[in-house]
Amino acid sequence: MKSYYENEDVGSQRDRRLLVISYHFPPDRAVGAKRWEKFAQFAAERGWGLDVFMRGDVSRDDIAAAQRALPSGVRVFAVDAPRLRMERFENALWRALKRGRSGTSTSAMSDDSAVSQQAPPARVSSIPRADLRWDLLTPRGWMRAYWAVLDFAKVSAWDDAVIVAIAQVFDPTAHRAVVTSGPPFMSHTIGKDISQRYRIPFIMDMRDPWSHVERLNEGIATPLWVRLAAHHEAAAVQRASLIVANTEVARRQMAETYPLRQRDIITVTNGADDDVLPPQRLGGRFVIAHAGTVYLDRDPRALFQAAAEVIRANSLTPEGLSLEFIGELEAVGGFPIEAVARAEGISDYVRTGPSRPHRKALEFMAQATMLVTMSGTNMAAIPAKTFECVRFPAWILALSAPESATALLLQRTDADVAAPGDVEGITGILNKRFHEHRAGVRPQAIGGEARFSRRYQAGLLLDAIEKRVRVS
Repeated sequence: MKSYYENEDVGSQRDRRLLVISYHFPPDRAVGAKRWEKFAQFAAERGWGLDVFMRGDVSRDDIAAAQRALPSGVRVFAVDAPRLRMERFENALWRALKRGRSGTSTSAMSDDSAVSQQAPPARVSSIPRADLRWDLLTPRGWMRAYWAVLDFAKVSAWDDAVIVAIAQVFDPTAHRAVVTSGPPFMSHTIGKDISQRYRIPFIMDMRDPWSHVERLNEGIATPLWVRLAAHHEAAAVQRASLIVANTEVARRQMAETYPLRQRDIITVTNGADDDVLPPQRLGGRFVIAHAGTVYLDRDPRALFQAAAEVIRANSLTPEGLSLEFIGELEAVGGFPIEAVARAEGISDYVRTGPSRPHRKALEFMAQATMLVTMSGTNMAAIPAKTFECVRFPAWILALSAPESATALLLQRTDADVAAPGDVEGITGILNKRFHEHRAGVRPQAIGGEARFSRRYQAGLLLDAIEKRVRVS
């Protein structure tokens, strides 16, 4: 275990602390790291200190910046995951196969063959839950089953290391509860085990659905993964004093699965922060912007088709309307996003760029007339950027099913919601907002309600924890 930073001035928090197991935590830049980084400030305001246990393979370059962002009373311990024997065997096997293939000559390959090698058929990156099959008559089916088992085993090995690390710092007079933040979901088994060992309440914070997962990465897309998830989830829920879902749809799913625990299952969304926003651009070009990852089934093709309709109907040039994307932009249907724009005849209207630091991303969003979020077919999750979008005076277009968690969040606001593939509906929204923009109408930020605030959501969580924790 490496304790790579801690704020020594713990003050009154020395005797009122929470154990927090969050595999992703700063300086880790994963989206999941933000949740408890932000909650830490509100916990500190209530007199709580945190002992956070996170993954060990983190860069030390960002440590100083991460420490400055954390309040006094937060200690962070980086725990390395042991290397599994099955992983070492797999790596050795792949190296042997690679050496065997290296002797194959490709010098005589024809031009046509070379082209086919450069553009192999794209394998889907994820598979919907409804399409999962055992498929044990093919090598790929068996490999998925193996990787599903490995997925659980790898985090279980880290769990064991974290339990050892916690034993080194646990103080029965100070630590009042253990909180787990997942995914990775097997982190919740640590909370169960620590709760049993030290007889303290267990708070199960689920950033995403576990047994109710809606899509799985192709490599582990097997019913075996879902069965393992259901088994481990049930054991954790049985022990948990409080189960936290991060959307109302996810809470309803859990309540239906575990009806005897309904009163202990609550919703705490991520929420919007209150840092100062960059200056907003007014007037000029109608800019439709998306900041964040385009992946899984978050497909902008319907948006492109709708934009093409609006462009043609209004004889627009790129100076009148543009679609701008920054972030990790994976291929759409096997093709780069720029190729999709060309196929729809709007390549001159589409601009793309890489991921940017958070402040730069906010500056990008501040230039938008309309901000787009994409949920794909995901019903239970809310894209993280949604809580930043609601802060800006821009129209919001959520490409999400009407009954999704995102649509539920945006009810009773001026945001527009359209199903991801509803070209006609999206066209109508774009056309309406474009003509409002041309007429001088300026949208207002919709995130003024308390429920959109991270501070408000943190209050709900801390209130619920304190009801279940020994507080002096």
